[in-house]
Amino acid sequence: MKINIIFVLMILGLSILSAQNVFLWDRDHGSEISNPEDPWSYVGLEAGIKTALSENGIIAVVDSMLADDLSEYDIIFATAGIWCGG
Repeated sequence: MKINIIFVLMILGLSILSAQNVFLWDRDHGSEISNPEDPWSYVGLEAGIKTALSENGIIAVVDSMLADDLSEYDIIFATAGIWCGG
């Protein structure tokens, strides 16, 4: 009985890990920072989050507009800028 429960939990855990839907809300109005890999170029603030997710096998949907239906996503990230320029 214990082996059956462990087997079911392992299958459930693997299915949850592989079924991650991520939405990355890029709401920083186009803010950019210097690219850490190439100091002569700039990247959006969402680039670090997007890179970290993709290195872990997760492809995020990136948009500057918030999706109407967020129920299909497991995780939502939002960038809000770095600091007040004024």
